[in-house]
Amino acid sequence: MLDLHLLDTGHCLVSAHHVMRGVPRRPMVCRSLVALIGHPQQGWTLFDTGYAPRMLAATRRLPWRLYRLATPLRIRPEQAAVRQLARYGLAVSDIRRVIISHIHADHVAGLRDFPDVPVIVSPAALASIAGLHGLAALRRAHLPALLPADLAERAAPLPAFTGPPLPHLGPTHDLFGDGSLRLMHLPGHACGQIGALAQTDRGPVLLAADGAWTCQAIREQRPPARITYLFVDDARAVDATLAALRGFSIARPEVRIVPTHCPEVEV
Repeated sequence: MLDLHLLDTGHCLVSAHHVMRGVPRRPMVCRSLVALIGHPQQGWTLFDTGYAPRMLAATRRLPWRLYRLATPLRIRPEQAAVRQLARYGLAVSDIRRVIISHIHADHVAGLRDFPDVPVIVSPAALASIAGLHGLAALRRAHLPALLPADLAERAAPLPAFTGPPLPHLGPTHDLFGDGSLRLMHLPGHACGQIGALAQTDRGPVLLAADGAWTCQAIREQRPPARITYLFVDDARAVDATLAALRGFSIARPEVRIVPTHCPEVEV
């Protein structure tokens, strides 16, 4: 069994009707959660790194300031994942690996706080940002200044997923070889996006990244507003993944599903 803690690294403000089609126009807190995962033999892993103060510096000037204007940031230095480790008696040197669900700014802003740590990431995700600059990068929520210069050397690309499939979500990759942490593809929102099913001491948890933005969207099958499809990798796959998460929730009701940005999730 894994020891899993969710860390809230800050939030941005969005309109709920952009996140979930058909809901009233109201302000909504869009959090950036990180999972700190402890394995009895494999040590500590981070699933994503969330926001960090450098996000504010990286969005100070145009064109990157457009990111902050679209999603006003609410970030405090003490919320950075690296600053929260001490709460669990940990230091940066205790983190053995970082899993990146996808390379959007709100998932990688803290990555430079963990130098020399291997980064587990989909090869498709890495390939999708190669050579992107300026507005082309911004359109994919990619801020090059946030990534370590040695990311390519530290990256531990994932193999093809050929492990036992999960209901509706498809084949998996058993990261530690003992069934405790199984990765799966969650296509649509971002190229190469992955999630993780963790067998924890408090029950199984599915880290759904941005396969859905909220638990409500999964329950009520509310895809994001169509305007958001201008910024995703594959609009049809966004809807298919949302439906797959709903199917999985019905097939495996004992699993707690945690979308990265959901305001309902308790930490």
